[in-house]
Amino acid sequence: MLAKWFRLRMINQTGQTMTYADGARIAIRLSLWKIVAGAKVDRAIITENLGFGAGTIVDDGEVEGTAFDNTAEFQWGGHGTFETTHDLATGDGVCNLYLEFSDSDGNWPSDTDEFKIEDLIKIAVLPIDPDAVDESRSVNFEI
Repeated sequence: MLAKWFRLRMINQTGQTMTYADGARIAIRLSLWKIVAGAKVDRAIITENLGFGAGTIVDDGEVEGTAFDNTAEFQWGGHGTFETTHDLATGDGVCNLYLEFSDSDGNWPSDTDEFKIEDLIKIAVLPIDPDAVDESRSVNFEI
């Protein structure tokens, strides 16, 4: 079963700054599931942009998404799609998507002084194609 609280985090490792105003986008669609009376039940799809609705994400910069409360739903897992549109033709590299859990007291690994994103669970790697401006790529993932 998934932890009581969890959220997604992304790191931009494309070699370039992603700028929302110039067409960069992040879209994550996640469907959580659980077992009810012996059958798998999918929750409605959640759409998450990791708060990237304006501004920029510098190279090696991180963005975190909404914290999902799993204290009442008790979801066991999820599956989804991680999509990114990069705004620069010179962008080359990857965007990595990570899963972060909190403990029962609401302590997140990213709140510590020596936090490194590599300490989280990597759930998707999305290569960015440098051949065209505003080209979108996507990959499926499971948690």
